[in-house]
Amino acid sequence: MPETLIAKNLADKRKEIQAYIGSLERDLEQARRDLSAIMATEHIFKARGPNVTAYMELSFLFPRHELPKLVTAALTAAPDGMTAPQIAKQIIAEKGLAKDDRHLSRAIVYKLIQVLRRWEKARKVTRVKKVGTAIVWGIAINVCGGLPPSKRE
Repeated sequence: MPETLIAKNLADKRKEIQAYIGSLERDLEQARRDLSAIMATEHIFKARGPNVTAYMELSFLFPRHELPKLVTAALTAAPDGMTAPQIAKQIIAEKGLAKDDRHLSRAIVYKLIQVLRRWEKARKVTRVKKVGTAIVWGIAINVCGGLPPSKRE
């Protein structure tokens, strides 16, 4: 009888230890998934250069004043004006970024529209026309001899 009691106690202890090991393995897998998520997030925030995607910080993609220079160059080269998506395609090609990444393209278009609307208020660009829902932007030409609008007679 005492041998069966010892065997039963050992079997119970074995099951308890196996359950504990299973619990630790599940915790280890969860810790690995958490580590993987943290490493992926870290990669997103440290991304630089042509590997940048739309959900990454785009300010690292364009150094200070580079985006306005690229927009000015694109609009100067197009006398009939360009839409923001056309400008974005030209900038993506010039920067050597992924041409087929539609999310990156949309993010750059959004940044371009912010620049163009700010310039519109400063009268550096004008809305030439509308094509569908897209606005065609052009470089503003001051026809009054360079005087600001408030000084015109």
